[in-house]
This record gives sequence, C-alpha cells and structure tokens, in this order.
Amino acid sequence: MSGMDEHNSVQQPLVAELVALGWSYVPGKDLARELEQVFVEPEVVDALGRLNPDVAEVSERASEVVKLLRNLTFQVDDEGLVETNRDATKWLRGLGAHKFVGADGFRPVRLIDFENLSSNRFVVSDEVSFGSPGHKARFDIVLFVNGLPLVVGETKTAFRQKVTWITAASEVANVYGVKHAPFFTTNVFSFATEGRELMYGATGAPVEHWMTAGPTKEHPKLADVLHAAGWLLSPATVLKFLNSYTLFETPEDNSGSASLIKLIARYMQFDAVELMVARAHSGESRRGLIYHTQGSGKTLAMVFAAGQLLQDPALGNPTIVMVADRIDLVRNAWDQFRTTHMPRLLAPETAKALQDTLGPADRRGLIFTTVHKFAGAASNLNTRSNIVVLVDEAHRTQEGNLGLTMRAALPNALFFAFTGTPIAELDRNTFANFGDPQDPKKTLHAYTSDQSIADGMTVPIHVDPRLVTFQLDKTAVDQAFDELTAVEGLDEDQAEVLARRGSRVDVIFANPARIEAVCDDIVEHFYSTIDPLGMKAQVVVFDRAACVAYHARLTALLERRHTDGQQLDEAAVVMHVTGGKGEDEDWEQHRRTEAQEADLLSLDPPMSLGLSGCRNGEMPLGSGKIELV
Repeated sequence: MSGMDEHNSVQQPLVAELVALGWSYVPGKDLARELEQVFVEPEVVDALGRLNPDVAEVSERASEVVKLLRNLTFQVDDEGLVETNRDATKWLRGLGAHKFVGADGFRPVRLIDFENLSSNRFVVSDEVSFGSPGHKARFDIVLFVNGLPLVVGETKTAFRQKVTWITAASEVANVYGVKHAPFFTTNVFSFATEGRELMYGATGAPVEHWMTAGPTKEHPKLADVLHAAGWLLSPATVLKFLNSYTLFETPEDNSGSASLIKLIARYMQFDAVELMVARAHSGESRRGLIYHTQGSGKTLAMVFAAGQLLQDPALGNPTIVMVADRIDLVRNAWDQFRTTHMPRLLAPETAKALQDTLGPADRRGLIFTTVHKFAGAASNLNTRSNIVVLVDEAHRTQEGNLGLTMRAALPNALFFAFTGTPIAELDRNTFANFGDPQDPKKTLHAYTSDQSIADGMTVPIHVDPRLVTFQLDKTAVDQAFDELTAVEGLDEDQAEVLARRGSRVDVIFANPARIEAVCDDIVEHFYSTIDPLGMKAQVVVFDRAACVAYHARLTALLERRHTDGQQLDEAAVVMHVTGGKGEDEDWEQHRRTEAQEADLLSLDPPMSLGLSGCRNGEMPLGSGKIELV
C-alpha cells in the first residue's frame, strides 16, 4: 500500500506545512554539500558576508569562520556531544569572537540575525544523507538556517499500530545522536512523529525526557501534528528556542560529580514566559499570575523568564528579585539558577543585607530572598520601575502583612507570581492578590493538573480511603462536661466558649488515642502494601505539634518491629524550629541546620515515610517531614 507509507502519510504533509510556515524546500540530494559535510557551506559563507561587515570587507575571511565551525564538529568524539553543542550554541547566538588574519583584535561573528529574520535563509530538506560510504545515516527532515542544521526530524507511518513516536525518537537519540553525533553539533532540538503526536527533545536528551509540542489530545490525528508544527517548527520559534529557551546545566549528584545536560523549554513554559515578556513591555499592567500545577517545572520557567528579562534592552539593566516563603524553596531556586550558569546571583543573608542591597546599594542582577526579609522594610525602599519580582508559591505568606510590606518597599515593581496550588477564599485569594483583573480568570497563563496528567508530566492521584476506627463516648463526654461546668461555676456563655474550644479540629486530631490508632494503621499498611512495591509514602498531619506526636508513636512502633539481625528503621523529623514563643522545649531535638536538613532529604532509602505538618490544606513555614531510613 504505497499510498499509505511514511513518506506520503506523514513526511510529505509535514514538509508542505513547513513550506507554508516560511521554509524554502530543497530536496536533500540537491543541497550544495558533500555526504560527509555537516554544513551547507556555500550558505554559511553567504550569511557571513551578509551579517558581518568584516567579512563583507574581505570575503576570504569567511573561510576562517567555516574552518572554525568544522573544527567544532571534529571535537565531538573527544569532548562529548552536549559539551560541543554548548560551544556551538555560543557561536550561533553571536557570542563568539574571532581574530581575522591581518586584522587588529578580536571581532564578533554573527551566524544568524535574531532581530531581522528576513536576513536569514530558512531551508527545509528531506532525505538528507550524512556520513561515509558504508556508514551513513539518512535523516527524514532537516531544518537549515543559513546552511547550519538546527533541527532534525524523524517521521514514521501513521498506519502501523505498533509504531509510535517513541520508535522515531529512539532512532534520533540512540542511533543518529550516537553514531553520527557531528551532525548534531549545531542542533537546537530534534522532533519525532508518527502522524498522531509531535514530540521534541533537547540535544543529547534520552527519549524519556522528550516533550509534547502542545496540549495532548484524547484522539490525536495528523491535523493536530500539523497544528503543533505551526508553533514548534516555525522559523521564529526555532530561533527563539536557540536564543532564549536553551540552558546548559551541570547538576551535582549525591557523589558530588556533575555531567552537563541541555535543557529546553516545555510548551507551557515557553507560552508563559512569552506572555510575561510581552507584559513587561506593554506598561499597561504591573502584575500577572502564572498558575502551573505542581511538578510542571515552575522553577525552570522562572529561570527562562529571568534570563530574558535580565538581557532585555527595553528594561535597561533591571533587578530581578526571586521571592519564596521558605528557606528550602529559596535554596532550590538558587541551585536551579546556579547549575544553569545564570550570571550575577546574590542571596543576602539577613533582612538588613537585603534591604541595603535593594535600597542604598541599588544592585542589579538576580537577588534571592525569603519574603520574611522584607519585615520592617521602609516604604519606597526602591522606586525603580525596572525591578521585576518573581514570587514562588504565591498563595502563602506573600498574601499577608509581609506581602504588603514587600509591595510598599517596591511600589513600581512588576510582580509575577507563580503558584501550583492557588487559593480562592474570602480572606486569602491568590487570584485577587496577584492576578490582573483584565486577564481571563485573573490568570496570565494556566497549566492545570488535568492537562499535566494528559501530557504525561504528572501521574494521576488515586484515593484509597483508610478507615481508622476511633469513637468518642458521647454520653461520657457530655457527663464530664456537665460536671466541669458545675464545679467551675461556668455560666451559659462561658460553657459555650469551652464547648467550642473542645470541639476544635486540632483538639480532636491531637487526641492521643486517635494518634495511636492512625499510626498503627499507617505502619501496618506501609509494610503490607507500600514497602513491597518499593514505593514511598507521605503522611500529612495538622501542624508541627501533631508532627512531633506522630513521630514519637511511629518511632515506638518501629522499635517494636525491630528484631535481632535486622537494621532498625529510624524515623527522622524535618521541620522549622525557632525556639520562639509557643514551641515546646522538646521540639529542639528536631532543630537542624540547612546543611543537615539537605543531607537528610538527599538520602534515598529503600523505604520512607514522609510526614508533614500543615494547616487548612497548605504547607506553612513550620512544616515537618519524617523519613524512614
């Protein structure tokens, strides 16, 4: 059935769509390049002459740059693909400089014009061969910009049930990217499709890290692929990914070693940041709420946003303030920015240091802080309008007095708030406090849990209710209450106040008999159901006092389970302890430094129970966690 093959059913319609988007079609066999050449060198030479006065002045200088680019492709085997791709990205962005023969000093070199797209030549080719006789690859689709291959695509037929986009992506990631790595020296990303889904991945990324190019549909079809291609594969988007939505990260593992990885934006991150940048330019609004469900990469979206805003000439050397309400969130954000090599990072240690940094010192760049360090800050601490505040988890303390103090200190700042769990209550409303009334549902951009589950970014939550038998003897309680009322001589109003206090949910939850019954069930269920599956568990309780009480009971139960010859499973609490008013002295045993807390949380035991103290469905500053190690 030749009419239903890969070329006719998917590849050809996709190439036609790319031509409609502004790419000029040149069959792979007609490209002005040899089999073993990565670049279309005549196109590269032409672009160098158009974009660089030094090369236009002396045309022979183009060959010096072409030689430099060739050398990059030769170093892949020794340096590694991602490392070489990082070096090539620097040149593609116009950040490289070269000392031409006969010229004085180093001169910047532009390979691509990001401001005036019409100055570039965009070419889409199919059936592009690369390699040497007997060892060559044939790429289904390649997108060239000024002769440089920026995107590689693999297509499969839509009429073979066992063939999916994973088949195509695996060929790119595990075959082409390994055996023919030099061709990916200047690669921005690659894509794969079987005519139902369009997926894309960063250079060197394993298939499991590839991402959907737009919201996943319940019954996807070729029309959905072509629609997604209209965004992902347009000339403008490809160049935006290259210039603004690509990062190279060196995260450290528990052993302290690090390896370079390439990160590119997911579609919801791209869309949110584009809206943020547009709002920063418009001047019509000074705030915006980004609602991205938990686990969807909010911190990375903040990195992309900060990177663009810092370099935005329209903002004139701005200050970006990253604000969270917990030290661990600040630390996580700092680590994400640090490992992606963002410049000019500063984290003032005290409230005075922060306020001096924003006030008298008037520092530019990236500043990380908790909202608590704005306590006592003067109004109009800094009135510049090119201060951008990025608020993480905007539904907590940023809605109270500290949030008001922060806004008064930076009255003309632009506020963007990120949240995964917005609150809509009478006294605390994330949408009202951070959203612009002119935005649909007061939200600048939203990515819901339903869409995240459909995209495969987060897993669905399945509720399996546990029934813990716990009964109060109402007759005995009423009798005891009446006796207490009589002995103390309470009037009707006083008795009503006492009744209200005694029936509060925290009093009920703190009942020792209830804690004992719940913990007994937790341990039994964990060892009978959760632990055999190699899974972990988290238990959410009412507050820090409950966290400590649960820890004591769980520890006792673990000790009972311990037998000779077996390692004792220990419960360890992580929670905020200040030694302030209202805290029990026994809580001091759970106080840990940031380093000790980080070490404990970095453990990866075969089994663990997480126990967190919270109130009214939110995680407060005093949250706690128990790890079974």
